Amino acid sequence: MRRKVKVGYPRGEQTKQRILNTAVSLFGTKGFDGVSTREIAAAASVPPPSLRYYFRDKQGLYVACLNHIQATSLQEIEPTLKEAELLLEEEQPDADRLIDAFCNVQEAHIDFMIGGPDAGTRALFVVRHDLPSKGGADQLKGDGTVAYRMIACFTRLMIGISGNTLDAQTALLVAGLVNGPLTIVYVRRTRLAEIGWNITPERLRWLKRTIRKHTTAVLRAHRVKHRTTVPAKTSARDSAAPVTSPAMLPVPHRALPRRRR
Repeated sequence: MRRKVKVGYPRGEQTKQRILNTAVSLFGTKGFDGVSTREIAAAASVPPPSLRYYFRDKQGLYVACLNHIQATSLQEIEPTLKEAELLLEEEQPDADRLIDAFCNVQEAHIDFMIGGPDAGTRALFVVRHDLPSKGGADQLKGDGTVAYRMIACFTRLMIGISGNTLDAQTALLVAGLVNGPLTIVYVRRTRLAEIGWNITPERLRWLKRTIRKHTTAVLRAHRVKHRTTVPAKTSARDSAAPVTSPAMLPVPHRALPRRRR
């Protein structure tokens, strides 16, 4: 009697993952309101009841997509994010090191959003999530741990770069303005392809170098060499708004990092 050998994921997990990947792609390109569960099931080559079995309904599938993106981003961004957070634990890190850390986290986010083969639709999903939705998709929340941490980190870095001359709200706004142009690249990726500028590994490196140059110039304009205090450490959920992309503003005042008095 031949022994059965398990290879890869169990069949149910393979099906679930295929549905998730398909849903991220279709929600990204068409939006929550522009695609039906039947269309997602057909594109994933599964019967419609499979979606109800794994995700209950369309809203449940959408939240699962949010959590899937968050889990993937944690794997790719967390090491760089952790380095920046450790730097912020130092008593008086140099402003230039803080600027470098800001750019490193920014580049890790770029790699996640547009560096992979499925990153284009993933980036569109992230940007669309903050847009108004008739079906209420913009009100659905997943596990926003990574987004909370990224926004908190960008904000604290900005406070440190400014020598603590920026309050938390202003620092958050400045960080958002610095990151804002990235949204154009995420959303306009297909437009870039139309003019023959597909994102190859070489062009991705060029893009990151250019963005680092621009970001560094802006951050140096806010730089103060000697800081008066260290930006207070806050928990992820107390320090940033529950949004998927750190470039998305505004953010409620109650969600801003608090400085130590």
